[in-house]
Amino acid sequence: VAPEWAPFAPSLPYGKPPASAAGSAPPPYWLECPASVFDVRNIRYKQTKEKVPSDFALYDCIGGDLIRDRKRIDDVMELVQPGAACGALPQSPSGAPQWTAAWGVPRVLIVNCQLPYKAGWLMGSHPEDDGGLSVCNYFVLSKKSAELLAKDQLTPSLGLWKRFVEEGVSTKEGISFKVVGRVEDLEFHEVPESFHRFNNKPVLLTKSSKVLSNRLPEVLEISYDVRGWVYPARTALANYHNRAAEAELEIGYVVEGKADDELPEQILGCFKLNDMDITQAQWIPGA
Repeated sequence: VAPEWAPFAPSLPYGKPPASAAGSAPPPYWLECPASVFDVRNIRYKQTKEKVPSDFALYDCIGGDLIRDRKRIDDVMELVQPGAACGALPQSPSGAPQWTAAWGVPRVLIVNCQLPYKAGWLMGSHPEDDGGLSVCNYFVLSKKSAELLAKDQLTPSLGLWKRFVEEGVSTKEGISFKVVGRVEDLEFHEVPESFHRFNNKPVLLTKSSKVLSNRLPEVLEISYDVRGWVYPARTALANYHNRAAEAELEIGYVVEGKADDELPEQILGCFKLNDMDITQAQWIPGA
């Protein structure tokens, strides 16, 4: 895997940080996560509804940031300072074939999950004063994916991802981007019954998502705003975010396979979040 890359480090470091001062909450951190913990659609899914553990992730997670501003953060790369200590862009895994634009997929993928601090209202626009926070994760094309692309031997998911990049939009009718959240041993955590329905189940990110294609061919950024989710889902998240700090959250992104030539699905990129206390998001410089 490539070296860690995070322009706002150490807002969400890799690995458990040293113990914090007595009485203060432990800082959030991320870890790698095997793609196989997520259940994805198998071939002939329409007929069988069968899900199977995912094969390798198409991208490696190489960093994370937990940041906030006075307004919603819509373009993470725009905020990266020239001369950032981590470098302008992350490195590829060592020994991987050299990426080329001809492959039709970005070398670097950034996913920005925009979370509110408040649940907002059932109807109407979100409270103006809630800039919320962003959980940003940075991915590079995995060595395995690069090797397959170099030989022009695409898995169904790589082919589908290539089409998604071309289209530059996630829609329910067309190609859909999804997030899967998973908590191991959910029954041991005090959460409402509704949470169990969502565990290891994908959420479609269509109207709530935005694909920023302006830095292609090398970089693609996808943001999605939880404020745009249905009211019960965002209320649950806002009301129970303190519980998230007690659980290890496994998050995976995937492009939805519908036809058999797009299946089996394969996780695009994934990671684990620990001690996920959203109140510890760091203000970006100049906020």
